Amino acid sequence: MKKSIVCAISSALASIFTFGICVCACAAEREAPFTPRENAEITIFTTNDMHGSLIDDGEKVIGIVRAAEIKASTPDSVLVDAGDATQGASFASISRGADVISAMNAAGYDLMAAGNHEFDYGADVLGDNADRADFPILAANVKKDGLPFLQSSVVIERADYKIGFIGLTTVSTATSTNPTLLQGITFEDEITAAKSEMAAIKDDADAIVLVCHMGDNSAAVSCTSEKLIKSLSDDEKSKIAAVIDGHSHTVEKTSVDGVPVVQTGVNFANLGKITINFNESGEGVNFEAHGDVLNYTETANYTITEEGEAKGEEVSAVVSAITERQNEVLNEQLCELKSPLWGGYICYDYVESRAVETAYGDFVTDAFKYYAGQFAANEELDFPVIAVENGGGISQSLPTWHYNGTKVTRGDVLNAFNHGNMVEVLKVSPSELYAAIEKGLATTGQDETTGRLIINRVSGSFIQCSGFSYIYDPAGGDGSRVTEVKLDNGDVLDRADTENKLLLATNNYVSASFAQGEKLGELGGEDIIVEDYILFVSQQNGGVLEYNCDYDRIKIANDKSPQTYEVRLSVGEGGSPVANRSVNLFIDGGEAIQLTTDGEGYITVTLDKGAHTLFLEGFSDFVYVNNYSGTGTFNKTEGYYQFGFIK
Repeated sequence: MKKSIVCAISSALASIFTFGICVCACAAEREAPFTPRENAEITIFTTNDMHGSLIDDGEKVIGIVRAAEIKASTPDSVLVDAGDATQGASFASISRGADVISAMNAAGYDLMAAGNHEFDYGADVLGDNADRADFPILAANVKKDGLPFLQSSVVIERADYKIGFIGLTTVSTATSTNPTLLQGITFEDEITAAKSEMAAIKDDADAIVLVCHMGDNSAAVSCTSEKLIKSLSDDEKSKIAAVIDGHSHTVEKTSVDGVPVVQTGVNFANLGKITINFNESGEGVNFEAHGDVLNYTETANYTITEEGEAKGEEVSAVVSAITERQNEVLNEQLCELKSPLWGGYICYDYVESRAVETAYGDFVTDAFKYYAGQFAANEELDFPVIAVENGGGISQSLPTWHYNGTKVTRGDVLNAFNHGNMVEVLKVSPSELYAAIEKGLATTGQDETTGRLIINRVSGSFIQCSGFSYIYDPAGGDGSRVTEVKLDNGDVLDRADTENKLLLATNNYVSASFAQGEKLGELGGEDIIVEDYILFVSQQNGGVLEYNCDYDRIKIANDKSPQTYEVRLSVGEGGSPVANRSVNLFIDGGEAIQLTTDGEGYITVTLDKGAHTLFLEGFSDFVYVNNYSGTGTFNKTEGYYQFGFIK
């Protein structure tokens, strides 16, 4: 009994003693002084819309080696891409983006957002590239069969602070990408997705950065980065350190409601730099962010450390191995080319073939039509044969760099047709053809004085054609701009005709516009069809490709353009114009015209309205000018070759 009492008392005392210790410990925790994290500066380097241009060209393309060196030389830094990295130049397209991912892995990219062109090879290929990447590819608003397709966000820690990155892809991808490659893929509203993901990660991050492949107002998208920022509440904005932008190919170094927005243009012409300064107090984490865009010269002069040099050597070795392997295929010669086939990006502001008829557009559709004609003969089909190509499907010109001609390689073709499209043969009605042409006519008028088309929102669906011609009125209303479609045999098609049929060859992106059309077969990959036609035409002329474009397939009704326009060309040596110098000018491959530069080193030439190819013997490459698009008649994007001002 006594033993039981003693035990009970001991147990009670132990409980009291233990409780007392607990109380004291809790009090000690509450009274301990707050120790903030040290102040820190974190740097985020950014790229966007590289489109496979990863190799330093010594003038305009910064390249992935330099970006890797800069990142490795900068403590507490992050390297981010805002999309459209894996499609474009042959470095990307030859491996459907896989080689770009390998180079980005070597460079130490920490994450990227999926751009619309990441989907060009299909959702499955994008999924494979995401698996191949050592970094997450983000898209918070992209779903497949109702479930997240890619990772929505990632939190990265530097200098004891955590930054959450959320990726967003423009919803316009659903209409700008071949729909057959997007089975089960949906693009949700960017603002809704951003708000939802911000709420999900805000407690895990000291600051949030939105990585948006959306662009500014020039991108013709429903939601721009600016609109996204303005849609956020003050509380939400207080958590946003910066927006890394892409898609519109513009240079952005601005601030929206106090949030820095950075976009670097296109083709690795610049490198974005966002600096975030963090500090912490008892009231929480504070930060200030600043955005900048470094040009080629600034990155070339960036101080590189030993760590940066080592990283550069590592990445350079990876890139060299890739290019050596690729060049075996890309450098194979197809033919000699006497005069340029213009199309795609000429002045880097927009794709020329999205606005006007181009020589390459004519050639490509002639290729489609030729092989569709063979298909019709084999299948014993008796329909008029026509072909169309969307202007956005032609990424580059097929140029010559010397008046005597230039070698055309497989790489030249692959660089121009890098979307991985197939050429299909369809049976369609005249009514559907009218509708497809109308879809591509996004121009809304002409300047009353210059006749220049209003092309700020040019459409990738603008139709290049073979087997027929069409006339349109830029001042017409939506759906009624086309005034005439005429077959090469002279027959004018009826806009309301849904009964008669045409045999149409086009790529499988455009074929989606012919929902009522009947698919009859496939001719092969777009690049292969063009390559085969180049060989076919050139072999009939001793291996030399000569192709004259009359620019008579697409005409403008009620044309406001003057009959002639002037182009002023500088003639220079060593970068400086030379006065009173005699030169030979060739216009559209005609006879030489002898001219003398004025006192400032310029010549002025008067041209008939429309597209022309100019060449100053001994002083320049071929030069393209067109008063309708404005190309070559006034200065364009800063830092790029000014086609109307020969260097």
